[in-house]
Amino acid sequence: MNQKSEKDETTVTQFLDAIAGKSATPGGGSVSALAGSLGAALVEMVVNLTLGKKGLEAHEAELKKILEEANSYRQSLIATIEKDIAAYQEVMNAYLLPRGTEEGKKSRKAAIQKSLKKAADPPLFTAVTSLKVLKLCQEAIAKGNPNTLSDAAVGALLADAALHGGIFNVLINLSALDDKHFVEKMKRELRRLEEEGARIKEQIMAKVGEKINSQ
Repeated sequence: MNQKSEKDETTVTQFLDAIAGKSATPGGGSVSALAGSLGAALVEMVVNLTLGKKGLEAHEAELKKILEEANSYRQSLIATIEKDIAAYQEVMNAYLLPRGTEEGKKSRKAAIQKSLKKAADPPLFTAVTSLKVLKLCQEAIAKGNPNTLSDAAVGALLADAALHGGIFNVLINLSALDDKHFVEKMKRELRRLEEEGARIKEQIMAKVGEKINSQ
């Protein structure tokens, strides 16, 4: 008989209820990380339904590497759900600091700026990692079991949504920052991620359309 883990897991329904509730967390940042992890899980599914199948042995070594990478990305994105919630809470705590004196105002402003920079980290990680998942989806579509084509395509759409969700959540934090050098540096990175993601998604959708129409 399996023992229960020390930390009970939140069910899908509980998580959806939490999102739908009146609290600001979990919000778009956490949902983006979840979407990315779902995309990675679908890559794993595609690989697991390809390995060992007769006639599909050509890419087994590459697929095993993809499986390992997808699992790693899934786990790290799941962890980012809680990190995003914690980072947002730090921002809220900073805004609640007293500002009745000049010294209080300065301390509060510094805490807000620091927390906003920190809060940009989880969604940036989500965007970066989801782009990696998108690339794995592209490989899974090219090398995976043809019967899982639609699953890999859904994974790509989820990874793309997670990528853009991460970008938007970084931008919302940047909008309140005074450090213009930091903001511009981050925006350059976000543009790079968005452009690369758009190029890969376009290639994926073209390949999926080609494969489906040829069946």
